[in-house]
Order: sequence, then structure tokens, then C-alpha cells
Amino acid sequence: MRHPKSKFRIPTRTLVFTALMTALVTTATVTLGFRTGDFFFNCGDAVIFITAAMFGPLPAALAGGLGSFFADLAVYPATMFFTLFVKGIEGLVCGLLMKLLCRRGKFLDFAGGTISMTVAGATMMTGYFVCNTYFYGTPASGIAALPADAVQAAISVAIAVAVLYVMRLVDLRERFGLSRTDFDKKLHSQEYIRIPRQNDEKEELPS
Repeated sequence: MRHPKSKFRIPTRTLVFTALMTALVTTATVTLGFRTGDFFFNCGDAVIFITAAMFGPLPAALAGGLGSFFADLAVYPATMFFTLFVKGIEGLVCGLLMKLLCRRGKFLDFAGGTISMTVAGATMMTGYFVCNTYFYGTPASGIAALPADAVQAAISVAIAVAVLYVMRLVDLRERFGLSRTDFDKKLHSQEYIRIPRQNDEKEELPS
């Protein structure tokens, strides 16, 4: 008789790469960004999209939320908690949509990835619209920031598409065991232990 013993496991390699991508999101946001008035343009979203394509929704949500949180902590701490939520949702949405739409052929993979990143960028814009409306007190403030957010989302999608599909970074997903399916298979695992029966009959040896 086998008794299931459930455990929740995240592969060590996934944790390492998630931490690495979190650091890259922070670095891309702080060092590859510049401020124009009240708006801070950066390339952190591109790294979030790349994380979603390479590792899936959970690593993208963690890297996007935490990486952007630490970046805001260094650049503009007033919005760091809003950013934690908005960028985390952005990474999660992008990863979930890629998991649904991609991996059906090279062209469809490219099209699905582009659509996923575009929707995730729109999610980021919506989140910051709500954030700016609350932070500055009027919907007009949120609307005023939408064009700049749209430019950042569009440039980030273009950068991520170029890195993933033109430079073929996405091909390394399976070659180095970084695929989303690899993560999904190892995310939940079960161990079984042998429980001997008390009423097992001993096998009689021939005399």
C-alpha cells in the first residue's frame, strides 16, 4: 500500500534564476531609465516580459514586483508599494497568457508572445492610472501619465521581442532546461513511502 506525502517544491535552479531576474529588473529600472518631469521612463518592463517568456508566470510576478519595488525604493520611494503590486500583476498576466498562447509553432509563439506582452503592458498602464489617480487625487493626473506609460510599454515590448525572437533567446529555454513546462512539472511533486501491512502473510518456504 502506498501513502502519498505531498510536498510543494520549487527547483533550486528556478529560485536562482528568479533572484537573478529580480536583480536585472532592478538594474534595468534604475540604470536604464531617465526622468522626464514627473514620469520616470525605464526598461524594467522589458526584463519582466523576458522573465515571463523564459520562466513563466510566478517567477515573472516575483521578479517584476520585487525588482521594481527595490528600484522605486532607490529612485522614488513614495510609489514603491503601488509598484510592487502593479509590476507583479504585469509579470503574472504576461506569464499566464504566454503559457496559454505560446508554444504552438514559431510564428504562433512569436504572435502569442507579442500579444501577451501587449496585454501585460496595458495592465501596467491601467494599474498606474489607478495609482496616479489615487496618489495625486484626480483622474486627470492618471490620464496625463497614460501617453508616457504607453510609450514605455511599447518600447519594452519591442525590446523584449527583439531579444526573445530576433536574437532567439527563447531557444535557450529548452536547451538549458529553463522551459515553463520544466518548471510546472517540478513545481508540485509527490513522494511515496512504503507502509507494510500488518496482516501480510509470510511466504512459506518449501521444506
